[in-house]
Amino acid sequence: MRAHSPSLLQISDREPVISPRSAASPRNSRYNLSAFQQTINVTENKPTKRRSKPENEPLIIKQTCCCPLNDVCSDLCDKLSDHLLLGHFDRKIRAEPTLKIEKKAPLSNDEKKEIVLSDPNFGLFSLFLWHATRKKKSNRFYCSDAFSLALALPLLLFATQWVLYIALVSHEVKVFDGDFCPNKGTFENKMMFLGIGLIYFIRSFFIWDSLSVQSTIQKMNRMDNLTAIMDTFQEFLFNLLVYAANLWLIFAEDDIQNMIMNSLAMEFLMQADNQFEEMYFANLPNFAVEIYDTMYVSRKENRRLVSKQRDISYFYNSMSCIIVLLYKLLVCVIFLFPIFCLIVTIGGTICK
Repeated sequence: MRAHSPSLLQISDREPVISPRSAASPRNSRYNLSAFQQTINVTENKPTKRRSKPENEPLIIKQTCCCPLNDVCSDLCDKLSDHLLLGHFDRKIRAEPTLKIEKKAPLSNDEKKEIVLSDPNFGLFSLFLWHATRKKKSNRFYCSDAFSLALALPLLLFATQWVLYIALVSHEVKVFDGDFCPNKGTFENKMMFLGIGLIYFIRSFFIWDSLSVQSTIQKMNRMDNLTAIMDTFQEFLFNLLVYAANLWLIFAEDDIQNMIMNSLAMEFLMQADNQFEEMYFANLPNFAVEIYDTMYVSRKENRRLVSKQRDISYFYNSMSCIIVLLYKLLVCVIFLFPIFCLIVTIGGTICK
């Protein structure tokens, strides 16, 4: 027996009764708009899966804003574990996202020239060695090219740098009166010493960065000979000695004009070897390209050459052990040099 069906008027007067399951269904949304709105709110508030947690993002920002002591310690450990002869191992301090590795384009001639000029492992000794062993000659005559080998101009300039440095330091030692903290300087003298000391403090960080230059290029100067090793120590050790001596010269001088002139003289003395290379390659840029193509090798090839040289030369094998220890000491000195500049700047300003 069929049940009595209500009329359309009765249906409109009744409150629609919808089950919770049917209320959440979009099919019944035309009967109950509030239920459909609640369904949308529930769907929007439902947590979605993320590969990275949002709460970790502010932590990353804090780590990049604070003093990078962890990165400094990690970089120091990496530099101490690096090998002067075998090259840098190029470890990453920070984790980077994995990207698609693309084949590196070949370097242009200008890029090769810049690498040779900025490489701390290539200097006057390596340049003279290339002059003595090269086979290709220039099509035009240049005095700097001809006499670099005939009169050993790179080695002569190396000796000149040290002669002038020893002369300046020896003179200051003789005229020094023994008073390390006279505190008699004028206000202008103190400010001049403070300004020059802060400049050296800022530059000291770039000396440390010069140790990482080789880790960013594809090739390195081959280290199976003593010329590249001597160039490396000359580049870093001489700069450190010049900075330290210049701070002392400025501290011992009372006249402001003499302080400026002494500072400029030491700067010229320190940059003399780099200016010689720049002037030489400005006239003969193709030679810089030839140096990169003939003297620069990959790190794998450099390790093979160093291992071979150790096997055939007892002198090189003995010197390499001593040089590696000296290089570790040099790295520590470069690392502490900013602290030295800051202490000398503050103390010298007070005691001058």
